[in-house]
Amino acid sequence: MIPLVSIYGSELGLIQSYPHTTLIFMYIGFGAPLAIFIYHGFIKSIPLELEEAALIDGCNKRQMFFKIIFPILKPTTVTIAILDILWIWNDFLLPSLILQNGGPKGFTLPLAIRIFQGTFSSDYEMFLPAVLLVILPILFVYLFLQRFVIDGVIQGSIK
Repeated sequence: MIPLVSIYGSELGLIQSYPHTTLIFMYIGFGAPLAIFIYHGFIKSIPLELEEAALIDGCNKRQMFFKIIFPILKPTTVTIAILDILWIWNDFLLPSLILQNGGPKGFTLPLAIRIFQGTFSSDYEMFLPAVLLVILPILFVYLFLQRFVIDGVIQGSIK
């Protein structure tokens, strides 16, 4: 983290001028390799006969991807989305390094609930409802998209 903050902060000045945009680009840079790795493994397992049948039926490459391959990738795409949403929503270290001068309105939710805990005292009457409000949206997203993850695991075990 020290080289990351020193390069983007002092040398390029992006943390001071565009902290939120810098944070978005860092999340893309850190999340893309895992997504590419998961997609690569899943696309390699798709049989070539599906693509050949689509070509025989008259599909071009773009139609073949959007009508044949992409619907097969739906469980994988949802799994990657859930992993990235959980990771970004719960991340504390990277936003605390990048959004240091943003003030309370520029913080992410895990950083904002830190206000209720001090060095010598904690305001549990405000902290616990804040933690509940931070947890609820991500819990609903997971419960809504859980069936896609289970379908993806089942499809991976059948192949």
